[in-house]
Amino acid sequence: MPIAGSKMSKPNSVSLKFLFSTSLTLVFLGSPLVAKNHQKLALTESFQALHQFEFAGFVNDDGAANRIVAAERLRSLSQEVPAAVCHLHNNIDVDEATEVLESSVAAFDFMADALLNGNEDIGIIGAEQKPKSIAEIEALIESWQPIRIAALAVLSNPLDADAAQIVYSSDDDMFEKTYSLLTHIEGEYSNPTEILQSDLMLLEVSGRMAALSQRLAFEACLVWSGAGNAEVVADLLKTMGNFEASRTALHEGMPALGILPPPNAEIAAKLEEISDHWDDVHDALTHVASGADIPVPEREILYHDLITKLHQIEELEELYQNYSKRIY
Repeated sequence: MPIAGSKMSKPNSVSLKFLFSTSLTLVFLGSPLVAKNHQKLALTESFQALHQFEFAGFVNDDGAANRIVAAERLRSLSQEVPAAVCHLHNNIDVDEATEVLESSVAAFDFMADALLNGNEDIGIIGAEQKPKSIAEIEALIESWQPIRIAALAVLSNPLDADAAQIVYSSDDDMFEKTYSLLTHIEGEYSNPTEILQSDLMLLEVSGRMAALSQRLAFEACLVWSGAGNAEVVADLLKTMGNFEASRTALHEGMPALGILPPPNAEIAAKLEEISDHWDDVHDALTHVASGADIPVPEREILYHDLITKLHQIEELEELYQNYSKRIY
């Protein structure tokens, strides 16, 4: 996203966005799943029939869902890092921002390595085998290195404006690159012997929500700190709409697009937890977008609330991941 004083142009991010009408007819652009909408309709009917059966076992699991969740996690981390840097640089919720930034840098390294080389501790069995996916992962790791260095520099000296600007300016590019990697991983592992297409949609939408929660935190920080501009405000409002459309899709279901309602009580309860107090977060974000001067305590509460939502959504992703491994 454009930053005040930056000469960077906004990259084409159409593939990263939701288009949705007031009736919440949601279209996922740029997703490898879009080309399979007709198959999804048939899968939806057969998938609903499966809910009659409860089995304690799992499918023959080679870590397909775990790889997809790890790739989704990288997309979320691409937003967690700039959000934490922005808050730390502006001396807001310093302890939490420091903790988030330290853990996010380490997690990005860990998840990228797990996707490349495998990590049975998190259910990723064996190293990546497909040359194109290997190239995508290696290119992402290379792009990450200067951002990693800059993030660590802000940890050492939160007043380092040059390092903060490097991280800020990478936001859109890393969001797009992590999404590109995700589409390759989804395309590689989205076959019925490894994971149902309908389960894949649930993982994708919940993963998108996690990333958007931190994109909201970053965009809000840019706005109230004065580092953004009118386009950043517009981006903030759009991200709010995208987040809420995703939440509605998971909570109520969109069978026409292969997105089913909560498949069990545990997932339904977690979605209720995510929705709890969302109106307060929405109102706080709207206040930021209005251009009003935001007092420091409100900035800290908003960041903390969005971090809390992130953790809740990550727990939801784990529930969807586990659900995808049932016997069917």
